[in-house]
Amino acid sequence: MNKITKEDVAEAENQLFLAQKASDVDTLDQLLYDNLIALTPTGEMLTKEMDLNAHRSKSMIIEEASTEIDEINIIGDTAISIVTMTAKGKIMGAPLAGKFRYFRVWKHVNGSLQVIGASFMQLPE
Repeated sequence: MNKITKEDVAEAENQLFLAQKASDVDTLDQLLYDNLIALTPTGEMLTKEMDLNAHRSKSMIIEEASTEIDEINIIGDTAISIVTMTAKGKIMGAPLAGKFRYFRVWKHVNGSLQVIGASFMQLPE
């Protein structure tokens, strides 16, 4: 069992944020588990490939963003993070802006931390 620290998760969250902002598909590929399951605010299930394809095709563009890590809980070899992102961008050409809260489950997989599950919601203004 690999030990996970809050510092490791915070660093992985920062790498993920920078990769999302830059649509860095290679880094996202390393940070997302192959069988990732993520839920959108509407309940739609997203896979790793769906997320990577959104960045490859530029159907999701983050123009401005900042994040704040609200909480990291370690449970054995797994971690849960809660992050708030303030972002402005476009999804499939439609403008999108606001604050979003992400819930992620991190686990050591093949020697590195990867997101194995996630969900997010838009916060009221």
